[in-house]
Amino acid sequence: MSRWASYLVISALVLTTSAFAGSIIVNNDEWSLSNAGFSSAGVANGTNFAQNAAQFLTGGPSGGTTKIWIDSGNFGLAGSNLMSSLSAYSLTDTGSFSTFTLANLQGYSAVFLGGDNLTAAEESALVSYISGGGNVYIAAGTGSISGGSAGEAAQWNAVLNSFSLNLASTYNGISGNIATNSASPILNGVTQLYYDNGNSVSVTGANAQIITQTGGQGLIGVYSTSTSSAPEPSTAILIVAAFAGLGVFKARRRS
Repeated sequence: MSRWASYLVISALVLTTSAFAGSIIVNNDEWSLSNAGFSSAGVANGTNFAQNAAQFLTGGPSGGTTKIWIDSGNFGLAGSNLMSSLSAYSLTDTGSFSTFTLANLQGYSAVFLGGDNLTAAEESALVSYISGGGNVYIAAGTGSISGGSAGEAAQWNAVLNSFSLNLASTYNGISGNIATNSASPILNGVTQLYYDNGNSVSVTGANAQIITQTGGQGLIGVYSTSTSSAPEPSTAILIVAAFAGLGVFKARRRS
């Protein structure tokens, strides 16, 4: 194989990695999946949201073998209603934040986080996990991360900004049952969700969107490169070009 053909193949394969990145759901607030949130918005709404979110992140329970890790000590992710909603999955609930590495994150199809005080190394591990196909649900607005609302936003933005999502540095004061306004499958069967003073979500680039909002404030944001494992068109063209280049070089060597 010629040096130029090698460059073409390597370039094409490097570019395909973005097509296999994982997905993120970021909620401005933790109350939506708490027992109080289920009760206030209606158990059916909370259950559908939890199950839709898990389906979106993992592709489904696969006979109870799909692993989800709830790595949080926050009440918003510790309620019995959430546990019941996700009972079809192989669920690990550590009950508090655990120090994690890329290696232990990779043992799960999805990780649910909220109120976790992360180190820089853990933030980096989380970015690498998502970039490699991992999936994350983040609940903001907890008030339990060092530095208050600004500290909470800064910590999660160290992860989210790599995936075109951003949290506001001040709490938004939005409280109560807020009607959903999206056709996203994450909100199928969900007419309203409960919130209580979170960090509003915004979008900064491609592959991210706000799926529900109120008064111009983003309540839930989503990042996903694709619902298919196939490379994006531009990437596929590069791959074809790479292998076409291989053919050209081989033909020249034979002549």
